[in-house]
Amino acid sequence: MVATPSTASAETERPAAGAARTRAASWELPAIGAVVLLALVLRLHDVAGAPLFTDNLDEIQFTWAGLNLIQHGDPYTWSFFPGYPSYTQFAAFGASVPLVHHWMDHPPLFSLLMGGWVWLLGVRDMTGFNVVEVRMVPVACSTLTVPLAYLLGRRFIGSRAALCGAVLLATAPAAVLLGRQAEPESVQAVLLLAALLLTLRALDGRAGPWTVAALLACAVAAPLAKVSGIAVAGVCAVILATDGRWRLAAAVAGAGAAGLLLFAVYGAIVDWNQFVRIFGSQVGNRSGVMAGYDFIEAAAGVNRRLRDGWWLLGWIGMGLLLARRGDRRELFLVWPAAAYAATMLLMAGERMVEAYGWYRIIIYPELYLAAGWVAWEAVRRRSPALLALLLVLGGATATNWWLGGPNATWVPNPVFLALLMAAVIAPAVVFLWRRREEYSRNLAGWAAAGALALIVLGNVAESLQLDGIFARM
Repeated sequence: MVATPSTASAETERPAAGAARTRAASWELPAIGAVVLLALVLRLHDVAGAPLFTDNLDEIQFTWAGLNLIQHGDPYTWSFFPGYPSYTQFAAFGASVPLVHHWMDHPPLFSLLMGGWVWLLGVRDMTGFNVVEVRMVPVACSTLTVPLAYLLGRRFIGSRAALCGAVLLATAPAAVLLGRQAEPESVQAVLLLAALLLTLRALDGRAGPWTVAALLACAVAAPLAKVSGIAVAGVCAVILATDGRWRLAAAVAGAGAAGLLLFAVYGAIVDWNQFVRIFGSQVGNRSGVMAGYDFIEAAAGVNRRLRDGWWLLGWIGMGLLLARRGDRRELFLVWPAAAYAATMLLMAGERMVEAYGWYRIIIYPELYLAAGWVAWEAVRRRSPALLALLLVLGGATATNWWLGGPNATWVPNPVFLALLMAAVIAPAVVFLWRRREEYSRNLAGWAAAGALALIVLGNVAESLQLDGIFARM
């Protein structure tokens, strides 16, 4: 049979497409492997130095609760909530805290994970562990989010943009700092990414019994780590419902509700009246309906101010992604972040959201993927507007302390800064003026790529100096 031009073209394109996929596969694995290794190194570097153990006593709280629950059947730890029958002042790790019996501030799963970890290390008393031992769990979780985020992102924004997002998640100072915090959100971030990947597998028609079981397990576990984790079940149930998978959507929603019910059952077994009192105290933390707004705009940090331009760039990227058609991209990248912000509006206290940057950890991967997509689009399209956003938010964040050092007060001359910005944006302007000229395209591309590379280098430099930066804030 004589091939028609269209048939011949298709036949010649298939090998080329296959070769492209092979080339992509050849660089993707070593590239993401190197990024994951870099993420681990940055999180382990001076892991005890920033933040200080006493900057966020939640790390001690959860570890004590789990260790005492395992050894004595009583989650004995500190709490500032009113409603406990007695408080015993206890000094440890340079802080004095009020200890309570039958602690009910949060569900027990994350406490059991932390307490079980230090118990396996041989710890048997409340002062027998150190900050490095405690932070190995969140470091492992935050490092794991890097490849999981890449796997999710490459499906919807492409492998190169997803790699940019993974690099930012691996190196950004706020992501590294908060990635060391022993908070339930560190585990919930992994559970959310795993649940989204399992949900995607279900939508692709590849959901066997083990996939469904794993998805339901994620939905149950997330609220058992912290009540706000109910958002994981809600996010995935909505995605499944939009595809008409009503039975699985209902099962996932039911699994999330089962996680909350198990917390209530735990409270009834340990001390129901105390469970009800502490639940009332938690509800009383809310003072309005601006917690979702504060969650988005407040500075990141651990009871200090560590501003994160990548976080804001990620929200801008979310808006730009919404403007592009693509239902699944919206559902898997934008919807989780929006739904969790809504969860913060419903459950979180405004003052806590402003102070506690670790509330963001659960959706850091999605926001950094969106920021990575903006960064890649700025380089790929040579867009002056996107490059300006990249410099103002991500670039400034990555070089704010790097240019002057953590102990310096030097502020760059505005003329010098203007020249730096012009060196990146001017070639893009020339490219828009001379689109058909190869030299203008190459010049703009190299200038944009070079700027992004220097910004990532700034991320790394600042992440290696977090102890100095954080101590002076």
